[in-house]
Amino acid sequence: MDRVIAPITIKEAKADGSFTGYAAVFNNVDLGGDVILPGAFQAVKTTRDGQVRIAMNHDLRKLAGKSSFSQDAHGLLVEGQLTLGVSYVKDAYELMKTGVLDGLSVGFNILEGGSTWEERDGEYIRIISAAELWEFSLVPFGMNPEALVDSVKAATTRDFEAQLRGLGYSQREAKALASGGFKSLGHRDDAPNSETLADELKNLTHAFNWN
Repeated sequence: MDRVIAPITIKEAKADGSFTGYAAVFNNVDLGGDVILPGAFQAVKTTRDGQVRIAMNHDLRKLAGKSSFSQDAHGLLVEGQLTLGVSYVKDAYELMKTGVLDGLSVGFNILEGGSTWEERDGEYIRIISAAELWEFSLVPFGMNPEALVDSVKAATTRDFEAQLRGLGYSQREAKALASGGFKSLGHRDDAPNSETLADELKNLTHAFNWN
């Protein structure tokens, strides 16, 4: 199995183990001297529901989750979900959030006739045009300077409380509303009317991507 490695840059880290980003960037020379061309992943080994597996360090005995995927002009776009109920995955995710575990690496087979070599500035670069994707992995070092994980998403009570504080509620009121809903607040003369508050809360829930 061949591998191309890319760094993770986490812009936001919360709690539920989901993330989006690029597991591979097209037309970019990684530090191992490989270039993946747009649309190169012509086949993918998927789970039964059509997603690609996420592993730890390319060890398929240590799976970490699964991810939807697509290819655009920039690279292999993934929307992953880590399985945080597995202890080593939860530990790895904590390291991702702090930037200690900072790499993604794609594992693939090159299809017949799917690679050529090209000389650039005295160095030989492998050009990959046709490959079968097996998985991508969390790894401790990144080699591709342009690949990014855009976000790690989750909604937490603390985040919700902070947004409610921004709407003018006190810390006590924000805690009560986040945990118990409208009835927990009691009467408040200067509270926004129910229609305004409903709109504000709807916007907040959309922002947090709550299901």
